[in-house]
Amino acid sequence: MSRSRKPTALLVFGENDNDREVLCQLVRALRPDTSARLEKRRDPVIVTKNRDQAKLKKQANTFAAQVKRDSVRFDVKAILIHEDCDAVEPAHEPLARQSEAEHGTKAVPVIAATPAWETEAWLFLWPDAAPMHVKSWARPARRGKRVGLIVNAKEEYRQAVRPAGGKTTRPYEESDAPKIVEKARIAELIDKPDARSDSYERFRARLMTAAL
Repeated sequence: MSRSRKPTALLVFGENDNDREVLCQLVRALRPDTSARLEKRRDPVIVTKNRDQAKLKKQANTFAAQVKRDSVRFDVKAILIHEDCDAVEPAHEPLARQSEAEHGTKAVPVIAATPAWETEAWLFLWPDAAPMHVKSWARPARRGKRVGLIVNAKEEYRQAVRPAGGKTTRPYEESDAPKIVEKARIAELIDKPDARSDSYERFRARLMTAAL
């Protein structure tokens, strides 16, 4: 099949399907102009930080083989790779650059999503989406704050959505993340962040300028 006749696609890699689906929701919100299919890939799980060269090479080879298989079926426009930073800003920047350098090619660019500290830090950008998802949850406001400086963002977010008195139908779980971002997308909140995240802005800028 010629490249021009293949369906276009964006390949989405992440540490789990929650992370992959968060990226898919953000693409749908930020790039409604693209007709490329969002193809989530489970393997390989990309881990760049704290890996020696041998493991990085093995991972890169497995990744390249997967992309090659996908390129038979699709005209791959870009690859999105999620990896939690597990550190505060600006640690996301060298991690993102390394991931893009390790896995990108001239033909297929990589867009790295490296949330500082974790994906949950990005959820603070759209506080109205939390009670839209679970009515009993509180609005986890961090107006104007640099949420990329929150240590252990997952636990901080879990605490932030608990209403006064701690009464709630259930606590936040990782599987809630893509649903919260979906609520933010539907409510057209994605481009109206309530706080600041340099790691999110880096991802957004790369996504918005990519030829998709």
